[in-house]
Amino acid sequence: QNRIDIYCVLEKVLQQDTQGLERRLLKKIITLASNHMTETQEARNELKVAASNTLVTLARCYFSDVMLELVYHLELPEEFIFITLGNLSSAYALKCIPFVGMILKVMISMLALVKDSRMRQAFCGVLEKCSRAVNVYFMNWEKCPFPRMGESQFWKNILPLYCHVTSNWLSCEELELKQAVIKALGPMMGILLHKKEPQNPIFKEISWLLEQYKEEIDVFHVTKERQE
Repeated sequence: QNRIDIYCVLEKVLQQDTQGLERRLLKKIITLASNHMTETQEARNELKVAASNTLVTLARCYFSDVMLELVYHLELPEEFIFITLGNLSSAYALKCIPFVGMILKVMISMLALVKDSRMRQAFCGVLEKCSRAVNVYFMNWEKCPFPRMGESQFWKNILPLYCHVTSNWLSCEELELKQAVIKALGPMMGILLHKKEPQNPIFKEISWLLEQYKEEIDVFHVTKERQE
């Protein structure tokens, strides 16, 4: 409980920070928080949540430092690394764009390691929120300080992930995992449909998805990206 309280205090302090942390202290906070999120022993979820929230707050001024630490830990599946990456993508959509390609490539390489339902839900959360960030970028690219990135730089990494989760995870029995996959499909399609090449496999699956889940799951998640 003491560690959780310390994180809560630290998060409030960081909300007032304007890039004034010493590099050594910054690195120590990032390393400590990432270690708490990836402890193999039975660490309390409350501690992992507190560490995750602290990193998201820290990223306001030190985004690249936090993101690089998380990508380093991404090679082995950890639920709270996925959760934190998703929260970073939601909170700082445009800042995360230079890292999206790296994140998606690592996620492609680790598909065989993501085996249990909770991990797959968290994995889909990253796909959903990174894809939403990319769609935000498509509409606001002129606001970014870095050179414009083309659609192909995103959809070539999204397509294999889209194909894998629709082919392998939608047939599972866990309703929460199905919902997580379907929530990710809408923003993923928003990226893929910018190019003609992958459209056929996407359109082929839409009607099947709607038929399979119309009785169980709100399929609004699948279609709303293109409607908007």
